[in-house]
Amino acid sequence: MTPDWLDVSTVRDRLTAGGEVALIDVREKCPFGNGHILLAVNVPLRLIAYDLQRLVPGRAANLIFCDDGSGLAEQAAEAAVTLGYSRIGILQGGVSCWREAGGLLFEGENVLGTALAEIVDAANIIPKLPAHELVGLRDSGDDPVVLDSRPWESYQRAHIPGAISCPGGDLVYRIADLAPDPATTVVVNCAGRSRSIYGAQSLINAGTPNPVYSLDRGTVGWWRAGLELAVGEGPRAEQVTNPVSEASFSAARGLAEACGVREIDQRTLAGWESQGLDHSLHLLDVRLPAEFEAGHVPGSQSAPGGQLVECSDNWIGLRGGRVVLLDDDGVRARMTGSWLRQLGYSEVAVMIPGEQSQFSETGHPADPRPAAPTDDPDVQYYPVYETLEEELLASEHHVVEQVKLPDQISRDGLVNFQPYQPAGGF
Repeated sequence: MTPDWLDVSTVRDRLTAGGEVALIDVREKCPFGNGHILLAVNVPLRLIAYDLQRLVPGRAANLIFCDDGSGLAEQAAEAAVTLGYSRIGILQGGVSCWREAGGLLFEGENVLGTALAEIVDAANIIPKLPAHELVGLRDSGDDPVVLDSRPWESYQRAHIPGAISCPGGDLVYRIADLAPDPATTVVVNCAGRSRSIYGAQSLINAGTPNPVYSLDRGTVGWWRAGLELAVGEGPRAEQVTNPVSEASFSAARGLAEACGVREIDQRTLAGWESQGLDHSLHLLDVRLPAEFEAGHVPGSQSAPGGQLVECSDNWIGLRGGRVVLLDDDGVRARMTGSWLRQLGYSEVAVMIPGEQSQFSETGHPADPRPAAPTDDPDVQYYPVYETLEEELLASEHHVVEQVKLPDQISRDGLVNFQPYQPAGGF
């Protein structure tokens, strides 16, 4: 089979027309991170056999490969044919031609999620609390609740002293137990901006009655204020809470409905699963990794909600496929779904109450795919930092760059985010 050679205008038209279209950049992570098309998903050529079927399950999807004009895309197209894909195109001239035709190239990884966070912040003007003001609240006896919305591993590397680890996808699910007094100030933080923006706005969107803030520049801002960061373990929300989910479920359900998240039953899901080779289906469990290991739906992948929103292209290779989100509480899947819809994923679904699947499989599912090659540190975009200071300086640089994204998104014209705006606000 011979792939179609596509000019920039045709690729742009296909990406904006919707449907099951996947733009796959097959360069290594470092050159991809140095400049790529906004909607491109990175699958280095050496990982095609491992990752393409996971990111784009439907073999009838419209695949478009791109590179830097080096011939990698042609090799990827040949590999895709052997995997059963039949609609394959190549961006003629690669990313250089895209740029020469006036398209922008974006630096970094998971840019889509970072960009939406900045646009959400601009649209809603999320209240920011500088580090010194948080210290002042604590000194005055106000006793604010500080929630670190990053994964547990990131929390352990460095966190605000006294902060509770509560990954972003769990915030609305657990907030009623973490801050039962509506007068208690809630401060959400991450390393810099994105996850604290998503976390704070999630609480606001769900109608949390507490005063909610995002910690200005997160741990970077705390460090720059000359304050000491804690390292290692600390309190974890899942160990100290017994979630009160009735009110949270009602709020999450209303928000998901407003954002266009669909509720389906087991019969519909079974039908979608039977069409898996024709239509891409991503079955994603948004609970914490330990919960997934303790029991999950066969065929599902672990995709903790906060991470999935920030890094959706790590799990989903196209915005026009079907995405079904699973949890055991009805809150986390709906909150995650509300954000995926705002990111532009067209068909996002959760299970109807009472129709939840059985979490009959434990541990990590056996993977029928070939083993992935080990990453060479030289091809990584983000290096492994030897010291905490190096990591904080890198985070600070990313914060400076990401605030430029709304303007870049507007000039690029490839996507038009429509963030949800609650009527009452804060």
